[in-house]
Amino acid sequence: MLPAAAQQTGSVEGRVTSSTAANGVAGVTVTSGSHRATTDGSGTYRLTGLPLGDAALSFEAAGFFKLETRANIESVAAPAHLDVELVPHSFISGRVLDDEDHPMPRVRVEITEGVRGTGTTWTLWGDVTDSEGRYRVGPLRPGAYLVMARPNPRVVGSFSGREPREKPPEPPKPHDGERRTWVRTYYPSAPDRDGAARMIVRAGSEVSGCDIRLIAAPVYAIRGTVLDDAGKPANAAVSLAPTEILEMPETRVTAHDGVFEFPDATPGDWRVVAELERDGVKLRGVAAALVSRQAVENVSVRLAAPFTMRGSVEPRGKSALPRLELHPADGPPSGAAYSKDAPYDQFVFPAVYPGRYRVNVYADIAKDYYLGSVLLGEEDVLGKEVMLAEGAPQFRVIFKPNSTGLRGTVENCGGGSVLVLPEEEGLWNFRFIRKMSCDRSGHFEFGGIRPGGYYVLALDRIELTGLDDLGTLRRLASMGTRVRIEPERAAYVELKVSHWPD
Repeated sequence: MLPAAAQQTGSVEGRVTSSTAANGVAGVTVTSGSHRATTDGSGTYRLTGLPLGDAALSFEAAGFFKLETRANIESVAAPAHLDVELVPHSFISGRVLDDEDHPMPRVRVEITEGVRGTGTTWTLWGDVTDSEGRYRVGPLRPGAYLVMARPNPRVVGSFSGREPREKPPEPPKPHDGERRTWVRTYYPSAPDRDGAARMIVRAGSEVSGCDIRLIAAPVYAIRGTVLDDAGKPANAAVSLAPTEILEMPETRVTAHDGVFEFPDATPGDWRVVAELERDGVKLRGVAAALVSRQAVENVSVRLAAPFTMRGSVEPRGKSALPRLELHPADGPPSGAAYSKDAPYDQFVFPAVYPGRYRVNVYADIAKDYYLGSVLLGEEDVLGKEVMLAEGAPQFRVIFKPNSTGLRGTVENCGGGSVLVLPEEEGLWNFRFIRKMSCDRSGHFEFGGIRPGGYYVLALDRIELTGLDDLGTLRRLASMGTRVRIEPERAAYVELKVSHWPD
């Protein structure tokens, strides 16, 4: 081996442009290790002194998202060539108004990706309105977003669970003799995610005028009792939480002699969640409460201890042990359970509370296998909700030999992508939605596809946030070509490029 000082080096050069225009971007800092260069007025750069082989490069510029990629430097004499596009920042702005169109200062505005909350990641951007009720949130990447104002000082915190630090806005005036409170309101004026308008953000855009008119709602009491697992009154901590996915509790109280009261609940569906620590074990119970036009009485919450669930992987040794996640369908997000590895291709959930759950599977699957099913006893619960209680049978995660596939061609594919979407909506998650770019001749080929029915389509682009948005997925399904993939057979399909639905 040559000494370090004598090692051969090469270079990489190219041009940096904006994803929204063909114009070069000046002043971009290009780095690879300790090597650095800056693009000139036309966006071109040249980075020298790099070791031969695979090099990691980063591109950074004010007003653009950082890009990290790689280049293969093969020759001392001839520089490698790498052109890149940077995505410019986007923003959403507007005002928060009360029910009489007056500006509302000191209101927190939260922006989330327009998703169903079926995964385990959740990104949140935020701002607080100024004295004129104005907000501006970013930088944002292209995609679909939901905008929500959270004015209520009763909130225990945003999704982070942190206590609000802003002085709360003034409460609304009473109406017809009833006390009212501001409720979290989605743009333009909806009380929940189902009624929210999705904001489509394009690269480098300022989506302005997104004014939110706050909803004021009357308040009513929710009263009830908490009983421990022996049926005795329990002085538990009790939370009131929305049923909406990924929402944190709005307020907490402590039950005295098992009795609790929430005096300021607004109309809607709520979950009452009680927790009590006993001998190092956390007991938990959940009850539903529907608030309409009067107080809700006699809500009973029964505490239960967690139980252990186990599972196995078949066939043994064909995949790294999967990680399973159980996400509550009728409980708080904090009730999610996560598997831990156990010997002999086993896994265990140390603490699961009784209730309904959705099952997510994460696995590094061997190349010649695919995820076939997740059995609970003899029932396949993959993509379904399942009721779990102490004494439930163990999970069995089944991997099957990869003998199926899908291949085809796309007419005039260009830089397009192919999307494969299961017919069964319960499987609309990252594990079963497949995507890839077609090659220069328009060909594509997928392996390891679970047998069943699929929608297949070619698209000019894919916005990742849309792949977890139920409305967008249904529109994509309506655009797709239906294909049936049979065991031990490869299906073939011919496609034309469609535009991503806005």
